[in-house]
Amino acid sequence: MARRRIYLTLLVLWVAFTFMLTSLPNPQVDISLPYLDKIAHFVFYGVMGFLCALWQRESGRRTGAAILAGIVFASIVGAVDEIHQHWIPGRSMDVLDWVSDTAGGGAGALASAFLPLFLPFLLTE
Repeated sequence: MARRRIYLTLLVLWVAFTFMLTSLPNPQVDISLPYLDKIAHFVFYGVMGFLCALWQRESGRRTGAAILAGIVFASIVGAVDEIHQHWIPGRSMDVLDWVSDTAGGGAGALASAFLPLFLPFLLTE
């Protein structure tokens, strides 16, 4: 019960943090690392998918259903975030960013099935 609340709280805070960052006007920083924005999307939404899947597992969902929930949640939040960025100065909607969000959410959700094997304290099962 306590872990379920912890994961839900962390998930809500992570989503809020993500939206806070994407609400800032895009700084025009020239970093010559190719695809850095896609990597950032993948990592941020990977954490989101991971937390969502752990929360779902702690709520009694089977592993497969929890993974699917993490992927769907990250994908929906990513889509909403991309639409939201349309109105932020210096930012724009990008379908490839959404693809990176969904892929990261999927990777994070899948990691939630394997990490507890090595870090058993993550789940109460």
